[in-house]
Amino acid sequence: MPHEQCQAAKAKLKQAEQRKNRLQRDLTEDEAKLAHLKAESPPDAAAIEAQERMVEIDRRVLGAAEVEVTGFEELVHALCDDLP
Repeated sequence: MPHEQCQAAKAKLKQAEQRKNRLQRDLTEDEAKLAHLKAESPPDAAAIEAQERMVEIDRRVLGAAEVEVTGFEELVHALCDDLP
C-alpha cells in the first residue's frame, strides 16, 4: 500500500506541475496582450482595464497553483522518502 500511495502522490504532483506551467503560460500571454493594448494609439481604456483584471486573476490562480505544487512535493517526500 505505501508504494501505491507514493505513486499516486507523484502522479498528483506531476499534474499540479503541469497545471502550474499552463497557468504560467496563460499569465505570460495575458501580460503580452496587456502590453500590446497599452501600446495602441489611442489606447482603449476599457480593454486595458479588462485585461489588467485578467492578469490579476491569472496571478492569483498561479499563486494558488504554486501552493498546491508545494503541498504535493511535501506529500511525496513524506510518503516516498523512507521507501526502499
